[in-house]
Amino acid sequence: MVKYYKHNKIIKLLTILGGLAGLIYCLTQISTTTRIESWYEIFGFGRFVQNLIGMIIGSLTVLVTLKPDDPLPWHWLSLLVFGILLIIFSWLMGGICVLIGAVAGFIDDI
Repeated sequence: MVKYYKHNKIIKLLTILGGLAGLIYCLTQISTTTRIESWYEIFGFGRFVQNLIGMIIGSLTVLVTLKPDDPLPWHWLSLLVFGILLIIFSWLMGGICVLIGAVAGFIDDI
């Protein structure tokens, strides 16, 4: 069952913008990678893997927004987790947009 918030349109807009911003940022970071600079990037948790995880998280964020409760639940707590993960693995501003949407959902919930 889909949970409808009082400010559902604003939450969806912020979440879609944040997820797409994180996804586009990771795509541009991967496209600008031209060479490997150290052994750390070959065998470790390099820039490519971090951007790949960021792209997955960004696409999951957009998918949760467009199809609520189908792959993952549409809840402010899941948006909070996705916002934090976007901040860690992708672009800061995209994660902040998703976090603002999660806080708006939390305020509507209480």
